[in-house]
Amino acid sequence: MLRLPIKRALISALLANIFFTSALCFAKEPVNLAISKQQVVRYHDSGEYDKDIKNVVNDAMRYLKIRMTRPFPQDKKPAIVLDIDETSLSNYADMKRLDFGGTIQEIRADEDKGEDPVIKPTLKLYRFAKDNHITVFFITGRFEEERGTTENNLRKVGYDSWEKLILRDGEYRTKPAAVYKTAMRKQLSEQGYDIILNMGDQKSDLAGGYADKTFKLPNPYYLIP
Repeated sequence: MLRLPIKRALISALLANIFFTSALCFAKEPVNLAISKQQVVRYHDSGEYDKDIKNVVNDAMRYLKIRMTRPFPQDKKPAIVLDIDETSLSNYADMKRLDFGGTIQEIRADEDKGEDPVIKPTLKLYRFAKDNHITVFFITGRFEEERGTTENNLRKVGYDSWEKLILRDGEYRTKPAAVYKTAMRKQLSEQGYDIILNMGDQKSDLAGGYADKTFKLPNPYYLIP
């Protein structure tokens, strides 16, 4: 039978061990970055990412079909606005190669290769709009000096005869994305266009109004405020 001092010492040691173990188990910290990257890859490679894109674009297509049954104002021309990266074209292969990081220069260099593959549901929506005489505008965060490469990339994957490709330039080169894109849609509205649909992968693509309805595609890879 243990003597009382020894018994008390064992109990104290046990309680101390429980205390310190509990403190470690319940420590607060964000999800480890390596785990987050693995989750993003699984989301993409499992097919869930493509499925989610398809579902959003299908909703946009249904809305567009319904909207076309209603009369448009006589002084307005119907139009849709599409973002480019992770909306019309995919940068996934380059992002994965850079381990979902990289410098601005590296990211721009990958864009300027002009080899980004198409996001097929968006191309289907684009062609439906064109077939039904709805004007299509691209508004992108890419810069004016990337125009040639961007236009060639869009045409190569199936986009053609859009009305206008709008890129960052002048005073809007350093403006927040939401400010820049809102200003561009405002200009289109003042030019007589009714933007019946605006689709992008960032909330900043869609904020600020000047569109009848907005559709947000999934993007777990990066955030543009």
